[in-house]
Amino acid sequence: MKFYILCDIEGIAALSDWDEARPSGPYYPAMAREMSLEAACTARGILADGGHEVIVEDGHGDGRNIDCTLLPDQVQLLRGVTHEIFGKTGPFDESFDGLFLVGFHSAAGTSCNPTSHTVVSSRVFQLRVNGALWGEMEIFSHAAAYRGVPTLLVSGDAGVCEAARHLIPGVRTLSTKSGCGYGVLTKTPQQVQTELRQLAQETVRLAGSAQLPALPPRFHVELTYVHHYDAYGCSHYPGANLISPTTLAFDSEDYGEVLRFLYFVI
Repeated sequence: MKFYILCDIEGIAALSDWDEARPSGPYYPAMAREMSLEAACTARGILADGGHEVIVEDGHGDGRNIDCTLLPDQVQLLRGVTHEIFGKTGPFDESFDGLFLVGFHSAAGTSCNPTSHTVVSSRVFQLRVNGALWGEMEIFSHAAAYRGVPTLLVSGDAGVCEAARHLIPGVRTLSTKSGCGYGVLTKTPQQVQTELRQLAQETVRLAGSAQLPALPPRFHVELTYVHHYDAYGCSHYPGANLISPTTLAFDSEDYGEVLRFLYFVI
């Protein structure tokens, strides 16, 4: 079987501040190592029964955070930014048997993580689709479903795990931490790594019975920016409408067109 692990950093164990997610920050090296180890433990869990193909994608920032020397030899790592319309899901297609989202965080507009955001924290204030608050977990799990691939496991803060269970039938989740104001109550990195390996191994054994989240017949997207001038500039995208000084609306029956819209306006 063939599996894809998409990794982010703001949902990993221990990370609690924006500086820890930025290469210029003094604590970034430790956080990048933990991101690498959580990816590695997930991959080891998938590979535990043998015979599987695994691709890990570094989905944070410029895609150059994961230390490939910490990954199992059988794994391939996608580094850098692919500029795929389908988001940061590089060579992801219908041939995969499942998607694992590791180190994910809650959406902009929630209080579940001090680093909650949606794609670009300095640009996006809030994203809503059909009235529901969306973050990156929702974007990518729907992208996988659009390709006919189930999202099997989501790890990250308690908020994103709760959102995943609400959205995706039968998804397995692993909460790494919960937000406490501008702090977090976190599991130890060692505990999260152990739990990820065990849960990934269990999840693969159930992959054949996984279900897809339902794709609605129509998508009404409302994207609210931090700054009004970003909304105005992006209102020139074909089909986009400026419905307030800071909010764009976009409608489509095709989720692929929604992904294309988000790619160009975020």
